[in-house]
Amino acid sequence: MSKRMGQSSLGAFSTTPKPPAAEKPAPEPQPKAKAVAPQPIAEQEKLTTVNIKITRSQQDWLANTARSIRDNNDEPVPPADRCYPQHLIQVAIDLLKTADVDWEQVRSVEEIKERLNI
Repeated sequence: MSKRMGQSSLGAFSTTPKPPAAEKPAPEPQPKAKAVAPQPIAEQEKLTTVNIKITRSQQDWLANTARSIRDNNDEPVPPADRCYPQHLIQVAIDLLKTADVDWEQVRSVEEIKERLNI
């Protein structure tokens, strides 16, 4: 065996001719897909990922509730308008923001639960 055989690459066995570099068209920039929450256009904000820890029963409740909401539709719903657990969490945040709680005085999660009667 010659040295050349051991140094060849898989590309050397390709039967597809490669166009010269000068003939390649410049790639057009592709718009990046971004997740969009089902909100009115005026209220859309850039979404960010948050990792949270929840109990298994809370996870099951979120998944089951979101599935029930999706199943409530007789007609097909566009993907951007479907309900998933993250949408329920977004609604929960909005609900907490509108709650009659003096957030400057809250010191614990238990205190939040007391003030919300849950």
